[in-house]
Amino acid sequence: MPALNLRIDAATLKFALLGGSLPHTWSPQIHNSLFDARALNAVYIPLPVSGESLPSAIDVLRQSFSGFNVTIPYKEAIIPFLDELDMAASACGAVNTVSISEHGLLTGHITDGLGMMRALQEAWVDTDKADVLILGNGGTARVAGFEILRRGGRVTFAARSLERAQTLAAALADTQSDGHSRIACTALSGIEGAFDILINCTPVGMYPHTGVSPVEEEVVARCAAVFDAIYNPPQTKLLEYAARHVIKAVGGFGMLFYQAAEAQKIWLGKLPPAKAQREIFKMLEREI
Repeated sequence: MPALNLRIDAATLKFALLGGSLPHTWSPQIHNSLFDARALNAVYIPLPVSGESLPSAIDVLRQSFSGFNVTIPYKEAIIPFLDELDMAASACGAVNTVSISEHGLLTGHITDGLGMMRALQEAWVDTDKADVLILGNGGTARVAGFEILRRGGRVTFAARSLERAQTLAAALADTQSDGHSRIACTALSGIEGAFDILINCTPVGMYPHTGVSPVEEEVVARCAAVFDAIYNPPQTKLLEYAARHVIKAVGGFGMLFYQAAEAQKIWLGKLPPAKAQREIFKMLEREI
């Protein structure tokens, strides 16, 4: 006879990933592994939703779930449906984590930047008061800039469109009391000087278009550490440049993993056990 499946019952806490198309997401594997490490009666599921179904999906999540994540294309579109935003989500204009109060109030948070900083710190890269070059002018660049500024650092945004980089810089500077004095912009083709950390927030080098880098090798050689938000492939051309110059090189899987751990801290009040995080990280990194 088949065994009785007791995996989910009436007391199971339900969490989800809300997005458009979700065929390749690793979030369920990460979250469910962390739930198991806590011996928590909880489950995390992917929830692909069309744009016209977004309002009704949020109603269901509000009534029946304990929290959820948000991914492309709804990180900004979800904001009007929320009751409030925390400081980071408000400053970054995007949400990737939503907590649900016992009264059904939805609060938006952003943990992508925290995941990125944690990935760097796990690689013994100091992010406090760092002088950082950020490649790109999209949402990932914005959360990276916010977290570096929040830690007292300096940020230089480099992008193909200098005008778009300047628009991003101006918006982000307004979130810090002295932000305008700690942010600069340059074109990708005109990067000068040395930096403590280079952070790539562009898709250049992502599968299937591997073998290319967003900047020349000589730019990488002037940085003390390199972080690439791309995790497929795990070893990008940018990271190859860093390794060639014996520079600390950190891939994007750490950001994916640790932003999930930070989301669980928001939902459950504390991070998953540190030992479990290390073991699950290594296991999933091998799989990816």
